[in-house]
Amino acid sequence: MAESLRDNEPTGPDPGADRLGDVVGLAKAAADPLRAAVLRVLKEESYGVLELCRILEIAQPALSHHLKVLHGAGMVARRREGNTIFYRRAPAGSHLHAALLDAVDGIPVPAAQAEQIEAVHAERSRRSEAFFTEHAEEFASQQARICESRVYAQSVLDLVARLDLGEGVALEIGPGDGELLGRLATRFHEVVGIDSARSMLDRCAENLAGHHNVRLMHRDFADLPARPRFQLVLAAMVAHHQPSPQRFFRQAASMLRRDGVLAVVELCRHDHEWARTACGDVWLGFEPAELAEWAGNVGLKPGESQFLAQRNGFRIQIHTYYHPSR
Repeated sequence: MAESLRDNEPTGPDPGADRLGDVVGLAKAAADPLRAAVLRVLKEESYGVLELCRILEIAQPALSHHLKVLHGAGMVARRREGNTIFYRRAPAGSHLHAALLDAVDGIPVPAAQAEQIEAVHAERSRRSEAFFTEHAEEFASQQARICESRVYAQSVLDLVARLDLGEGVALEIGPGDGELLGRLATRFHEVVGIDSARSMLDRCAENLAGHHNVRLMHRDFADLPARPRFQLVLAAMVAHHQPSPQRFFRQAASMLRRDGVLAVVELCRHDHEWARTACGDVWLGFEPAELAEWAGNVGLKPGESQFLAQRNGFRIQIHTYYHPSR
């Protein structure tokens, strides 16, 4: 009997030990109600530690411990934005990881947490709108420190020409001084510019007074009803001002016709904290993969991409996303 038992003992290292360890690590990380709640809240959004404390009604030291566990297991990713560290869910690296996230997502967010999430987004929006209201006059000069629209305008127009979008209706979100909107007006039957800051829209209107197919709307883009009427939705240097980039992509997709295209001009990820105070930026640029993920989450497919280098160290990225029917 003793000899038989020895025959069944392991004769060497377990080749699946690392994978088994990953399974155990994921299971342990998710096996806590608060950590599961964190994963649920981070489904589509990035939040700072203090924002998560507010949403989940938990003290910072306790939350920091749970975030450390989730980060160690590869379930959340973190990025520093100036003095703040933001957390978001990491992409699923295994079937178990994906299954755990699916299980968490299947449980509704409690009403109290949902209210706090909306409050956090509203606070971000108020800060951004207050900036543009107070600094409309000097915004153009401050924005020029990062990138002027002329740097990417021709690239966007060339891209639109290659897409052969026809003579339908185009929408630009946050048209700034109206340079791009005016040039799009020569290519489309109608162009619409929308901005929630009246002071910014007034400056745009002055520059576009001679264009009769341009319509300007003083309204929050997020409040527009879902109406898929636009062949082109253009968001140039806009997403980094949004309280929720994922919600922004979802709203943009709801505005597109089935053959329409979303064109996004954005800053690449950077660490110039002064852009927050000088230009009202909420986010310090994005990784291309982040933009692609947000687009993919709302059913859009990647199209053409370009990258433009700036002398001041900033990089501009231009991407198109389209409905699968195109």
